[in-house]
Amino acid sequence: MNKIITSLLGAGLLAAALAPAALAAAPVDPATRDAHIQLTVSRTDGTTRNTGFVFLNCPGKPGKDHPYTAEACADLHAAGGDFDRLPGRDSAYCSNEGPVTVTADGAYKGRPVHWEHTYENDCERQLATGLVYEF
Repeated sequence: MNKIITSLLGAGLLAAALAPAALAAAPVDPATRDAHIQLTVSRTDGTTRNTGFVFLNCPGKPGKDHPYTAEACADLHAAGGDFDRLPGRDSAYCSNEGPVTVTADGAYKGRPVHWEHTYENDCERQLATGLVYEF
């Protein structure tokens, strides 16, 4: 009988010790985030196409995924999640290479986001989108 009680007590203590770890490891429900969006930038130079991507999570940890998380999230919030209304920049430092296509796929405050736009060059993209596509 003592063996059974000891085993049950030990199992209960183990379960109690593991419960906080299980809760901490549980994934965050995407609906509770302000934004979870995959951003892509594709540049075409002649016949070569280079594509990069990053995740923008708002709120998020600076530099974990997107190098300018706080600034990009602030711009996205200012636009109400509408990529056509991003505040952009007043000036840009860039070369005038070929077309740049940017996309956004994910969710903003529980609403699906699917957006794509092609700019004539990187300067135009920077002026229109600010730091959101700087990665």
